[in-house]
Amino acid sequence: MARRSFPCGHQGKGQYCHRCRQEASEAAQREHSAAAQQAERQQDRQVWEASFAADPIDLRDLQTRERVLKARDLLRRLAAGEPYAGLGGKRWESDRSIISVPVGRGHRLVLRDEGGRLRPLACMTHEAYNGLKPGNLG
Repeated sequence: MARRSFPCGHQGKGQYCHRCRQEASEAAQREHSAAAQQAERQQDRQVWEASFAADPIDLRDLQTRERVLKARDLLRRLAAGEPYAGLGGKRWESDRSIISVPVGRGHRLVLRDEGGRLRPLACMTHEAYNGLKPGNLG
């Protein structure tokens, strides 16, 4: 069998260019892998968005997953009965029923003490928290 030149410019003795076929196969596999990764990322995003429905307050304004997870952990621990003081929480001086618990350096979780039961009101930036007045909370 004589060597022949394929349309791709490669040389060989077979019916087709094995090199080009392998490159095409690898390219198709990479494309399939990229599509699978994109579908997985989209599914993760949908699961993440759906997880906000279970939160007692809206945590969507927290910019990062880490902050949202920290706020959820604090809410879970407070609901389980862990003392707010152990989490860095303090009562307001102007309204002793309002409790503020830090969520990292720049955010605060604001709760109301209703006879020993802590009801979450909001999670906000430190700047928004500093501008709050006692009558502005729910």
